[in-house]
Amino acid sequence: MGKLTADIQARFVLCAFSLGFFVITAATFTSLGVVLPAMVTEMNWDWTTAGLGFTFLGIACGLSSYLPTVTIKNWGLPVTLITGLIILTAGFMILYTTATPVSYFWGCILIGTGYTFVGSVPGTYVITHFFKKHSTAFGFYYTVGGLGGVVGPIIVWLATDILGNWRYHWLVMLGAIIVSVLFMLASLLLTDAKRLQTPPEHKGANSKKQRVYETEQAWTFKRAVRTPQYLLLLAAYSTVLFVGITVNSFSVAHLTEVGVSFALASTLLSAEAFCNAISRIVGGFIGEYFEPKVMLQIALMLLAGGMFALSFGQTLLSLGFYSFAIGFGFGLTFLSCTVLLIRYFGTAPYLQLFSFMNVGATVAAAAPLLSGYLKDATGTFVPPFLLIGTLPILIFIGITFMRPPRLDLPSKTKPPTPSSNNMLTVKDCD
Repeated sequence: MGKLTADIQARFVLCAFSLGFFVITAATFTSLGVVLPAMVTEMNWDWTTAGLGFTFLGIACGLSSYLPTVTIKNWGLPVTLITGLIILTAGFMILYTTATPVSYFWGCILIGTGYTFVGSVPGTYVITHFFKKHSTAFGFYYTVGGLGGVVGPIIVWLATDILGNWRYHWLVMLGAIIVSVLFMLASLLLTDAKRLQTPPEHKGANSKKQRVYETEQAWTFKRAVRTPQYLLLLAAYSTVLFVGITVNSFSVAHLTEVGVSFALASTLLSAEAFCNAISRIVGGFIGEYFEPKVMLQIALMLLAGGMFALSFGQTLLSLGFYSFAIGFGFGLTFLSCTVLLIRYFGTAPYLQLFSFMNVGATVAAAAPLLSGYLKDATGTFVPPFLLIGTLPILIFIGITFMRPPRLDLPSKTKPPTPSSNNMLTVKDCD
C-alpha cells in the first residue's frame, strides 16, 4: 500500500463503487420494468397495482436519500454499505417469494431504500471529496452505472427463458449485490484513507485555464437550497426521473400492446440504457470544458422528443430515435444537474444538497401510479406519455433564464473546510 499514490488508490475505490452502482442499477429500476408484465400476468394484477409498486420503489429511494449522509458522517462508509446490503437482502427475498400486492410493495420499498445506501449517495461522496476533475469522474461513475441498465433486461431474459421463472431474477441479482458490496468494502479496507483526507483543490473561476463557471464563494447548505438556481436544478432532476421511471416501468408494455415484439421492446429499452451510459462518459469530458447549462438544455429537449417518439412511433427509425433521445437526454440531464451543483455551490455542501435533491425528486415516484391509472382509464399509455413529455419543455424555459447564483459576501471568501474527509469516518462538513 505504501507504494501506491493517492490517485491510484482513489481510482481503485472509484472502480469498486462504479461496479456497485452498475449492479444496483441492473437489479432495480431497469429490470423491474421488464419483469412486471410477467408478474402482472401470473398474479392477475391490474396496471395500477403494478405502477404503485414502482411508485413505492421511487418514493423509498427518494425519501431515504438523506439517511446515508447521516450514517456516512457518523459511522463511515463501511457501516453505510453493510446497512444497505441487509436491507437489499430482505427486499430481494420478499420479491422472490411475493404472491400478493402487499408483499410486492414491501419488496419495492426495501430495495428502493437499499439503493440509496449502496448507490449514488456513497458513490458521489467519494467523487466529490477525492477527485480534482469532478465532471470526468462523475462521467465514468454514471457511465458504468448506466451500463447496468443494459444488463438488467438481459438478466430477466436469463431468468425467464433459461432458469424457467422470473422469480430467479431476484436471486441472481441478490448474489450480484452481495459480491459487489463486498468488493466495495474490500476497496476501503485496502485503501490508505489517510492519503485521501484532503479535498481536491479547485482552480476557481479566475484561473486562466478555467473555461466554465465555478464558484469561489463560501456556500452552505442552508443558503444554497434557498436559491432559484437550486430549485430549478431540483425541478430538472425531478423531470428526468419522471421520464426515466415512466420509460422503465411501461415502455415495454406499451410497445408490445401496439404490435412490437417483446424481444424488440426489451432490446429498445436496453439500447436506451446503453445510450444513457455512453452519454455520461461523453458528457463528463464535455463538462470539463463547456458550460453544463447548455448540455442540460439540449438534454431536456431530447427527453421531450423521445417521449413523443415513444408515444406515436411505429417504424424502426422512430423507435430508434426514442431509445437514442431518452438515453442521451436522461444521461446528460442527470450528469449536468450533478455537475452544476458543484459548479454553483462548491463541494462543501454537496453531499447534503445532492441527498436533499433526491428527497425532493420523490415527487417523480408518482409517475408510475399516474401512468397506470391513466392506462386503465383510457386503455392506452399515450396520454400519460404525452403529459410527462411536456415537463422537460417547461423546465427548458426556466433553465434558459438561469444564471450562476451569487452570495452577498466578498467573492474571495474561501469555502468552509470540512472537519474531516476520512473515507471511513466522516464528521459534519456543513
